[in-house]
Amino acid sequence: MIDLQNLEILYAMTIFLKDFNLNLYNKDFKKGNTILEINLKKITKNYLFLSKFNKPGFTAAVVKADAYGCGVNEVCPILSKSGCNFFFVAKFEEGLELRKYLPKSKTIAIFDGYLNPTNSLWKENNLVPVCNTVDQVLNASKDNILFMLHIDTGMNRLGLSCKEAKILFESSKLNFKKLILILSHFACSDNKSSKLNELQLNSFSSFNKYYPKITRSLSNSHGIFLKNKLKDEISRPGIALYGYVNDDKINLDETINLYAPILQIRYPNIGETVGYDAIYKITKKTKLGVLGVGYADGLKRCINKRKKLKVGEFNIPILGRVSMDTIIVDLSLIPNKLLDEINHIPLIDNKYSIKNMAKDCSTIPYEIMTSFGKRLKRVYIK
Repeated sequence: MIDLQNLEILYAMTIFLKDFNLNLYNKDFKKGNTILEINLKKITKNYLFLSKFNKPGFTAAVVKADAYGCGVNEVCPILSKSGCNFFFVAKFEEGLELRKYLPKSKTIAIFDGYLNPTNSLWKENNLVPVCNTVDQVLNASKDNILFMLHIDTGMNRLGLSCKEAKILFESSKLNFKKLILILSHFACSDNKSSKLNELQLNSFSSFNKYYPKITRSLSNSHGIFLKNKLKDEISRPGIALYGYVNDDKINLDETINLYAPILQIRYPNIGETVGYDAIYKITKKTKLGVLGVGYADGLKRCINKRKKLKVGEFNIPILGRVSMDTIIVDLSLIPNKLLDEINHIPLIDNKYSIKNMAKDCSTIPYEIMTSFGKRLKRVYIK
């Protein structure tokens, strides 16, 4: 006779456990390692999609902050093999590090500008400054190195003002033979209805009469998908490479998973408290799971306000404050037979993405990704 109850339990376990990597990272979980899984195949797929969408223009890659926390040593070579020829970082030191992994035929541009023009490493490593002031432009021109020119059209961040750029273009001081790109940056491209997008485009386009043969660049990740944008430009996606744009209709793959080991399961008494400052009090029979990840690993302390963390169909809310190295979750709803089978909890996966986490932390995916700490073990899917 078929035991229907056992079949139901077996089916429930199969459905529940499909979201887990029970054996793949078992040794790491036993050591207390939290796994940050980065899918290079999907990053490649995203880059090729963006490249196709941006045609006939070219598609660069913004890989500052160690490729948004994913590792330039892994991410950039696969982008290079996929046809990417332009890479942008923020810092001069980032450019030096990136050059270790890319051939000199690939352009590496430095957003901070030409801040240390006497340094011979600019030429030795074929690094290209994005000049943000008139003096930087003149120094790069005088030093006879390749350079880019940044015009501020609405961010009030970096770049020459439109007035400064106009005066410079109309003067005879600029050696344009070494100028390889003129760029600006959208301030509100993630909001397609923002009037500033059109204003910036028009402002930037007003410079088209100056050096018209030199390539332009305005679009960042979200700017690529604006209806009104530059044609034949070099686009500069960053977060879009990893699939985290704010439009679900855009066919990009999310690339990051995060799995935290269960360090201990506890059975507190009613009346006891959980975590620092004792902000949570046990009021019923509870199973606590102590997970090996905390704010030192990039998990925001404010995420403890989130009460709908789910694993499979089970709610496992975070209880108490996030600690430096751990968080405590309520595993009470997970049956013991299922709980006995698992060794970790998925914190970021196909059901709860970085976009979800960013929303729960009142921030953006950029901050979540670039906050991941060095203690996380990065595993690459190739």
